[in-house]
Amino acid sequence: MSDGRSVAWGWVFAWGLFVAYAAALAPPDDPALTRALVKGSMSGDFGGVDHAIAAVFSMLGVVPVLASTFVLRDGADRKLPAWPFALGMFVVGAFALLPWLALRDLAGPRAEPRAPGRVRKLLARRWFAWGIVVALSALGAWGIATGSASAYAHAFRTTSMVNVMSIDLVVCAALLFVLVERQRARGVSPGESPLARASRFIPLLGPALWNALTAGLREG
Repeated sequence: MSDGRSVAWGWVFAWGLFVAYAAALAPPDDPALTRALVKGSMSGDFGGVDHAIAAVFSMLGVVPVLASTFVLRDGADRKLPAWPFALGMFVVGAFALLPWLALRDLAGPRAEPRAPGRVRKLLARRWFAWGIVVALSALGAWGIATGSASAYAHAFRTTSMVNVMSIDLVVCAALLFVLVERQRARGVSPGESPLARASRFIPLLGPALWNALTAGLREG
């Protein structure tokens, strides 16, 4: 088995473990909390939901935007279209990103890379990249400053939504580092600043910082 196929099957195995955990081992669901989080994400008013929980839930709306910046560019020279997986991340997070990592290499390269579309060009803008950094930083600060660690820990132990979304955020943070390394392999690294090179190791926020600091080194 080639190294590429071995890596792909590794991603499939990781995806299977994640699905099995969410289906069989996560705590019971709390429909009221789920409704409050969804309603709050649309209205900005999370009501009685602890702010730490609301912040993590909101981060999972920003992380797919950051991941899409990498996935759409990474998929420009692959036969497999990247946009369904990028869209899927807005609904199921890492459950959509892991299959992309598994299938991208198996699909093989395109003869001619896809030209940058409007969405990909927007995501590549420096100001947009810094907007992602600000959004993640603000949500993290809000959750830490006004949320309750004990309330979050209790919800993690007792509710499926908080349990799975927390693990999802951790998995996404790890996969964002993988996506950054793929971008660096495309030839960005010679122009990196020392700050950009070091920032990528910061969990979650690091890939966003790297994306902003290197935006001018990458085409759309």
